[in-house]
Amino acid sequence: MKERIITAIWGIGLVAAANLLGGIVLKLFGIAVALVSVYELLTIYKVEKYMIYTTCAFAIIFFITPFDFLTKLFIVFIALFLFSFIESFRNEIAAKNIMYSIFSFIYIVLPIFFLVSLYELENGKKLIWLPYLVCWATDTFAYFIGITIGRRRIWSNISPKKSLEGFLGGITGGVIAVWFYLVIMNHTNFDLNVFLAGIIVGSSLSVVAHTGDLFASMLKRDQNKKDFGFVLPGHGGVLDRFDSLIMVAPIIYLFAKMGIL
Repeated sequence: MKERIITAIWGIGLVAAANLLGGIVLKLFGIAVALVSVYELLTIYKVEKYMIYTTCAFAIIFFITPFDFLTKLFIVFIALFLFSFIESFRNEIAAKNIMYSIFSFIYIVLPIFFLVSLYELENGKKLIWLPYLVCWATDTFAYFIGITIGRRRIWSNISPKKSLEGFLGGITGGVIAVWFYLVIMNHTNFDLNVFLAGIIVGSSLSVVAHTGDLFASMLKRDQNKKDFGFVLPGHGGVLDRFDSLIMVAPIIYLFAKMGIL
């Protein structure tokens, strides 16, 4: 537990520094998280090293090229398609490696790009904190309510410790996180609109966060792994800590673009 707490403290400090400094620091932080997470995922699926490094190279290109999002997407996926076409002639294993690599790009790289891109939106210096608030609140409330009053087990075939009570507690945490963001960070009056927005947006984001955690658990269970990695003592790998965030960040980005947040 001590090791877990120490890792959490310096991890939160690193996230806070990246979010506060923004700019190139935040982008480098996003690249680092994406690369380590891709490496962890593809490693547990036993993808060949050259393919892992190729995927990481494409991820770096996606982050640093000075084009708009659609142009970046077009360039990278055309390159991936051509590479896939060439590699698919080798053997079945090469074809599977390609599919895992493309999946890792969609599952990890794109969502982390959206997470970092929140900073560039209007009110982005505050909005960048919302994914972390929602995920941390969801995880914390789910954990403590689950171990306190959790009785009804759900999704036991994927994550045996998950309970209905913990799930509902996590949703409560997500709602409180959105209220906190709107009222405290955005200095919005707590009226009926904010009350309803907190319930609708907070519960929706919390369910997405739960889904991200369960999906990651399913991937690990598929390969008989407890964690994706070991670089974070007491927590596992980087992807173990970002499995909910990578699901939540694109939804928050969409809500922000729609003017909901």
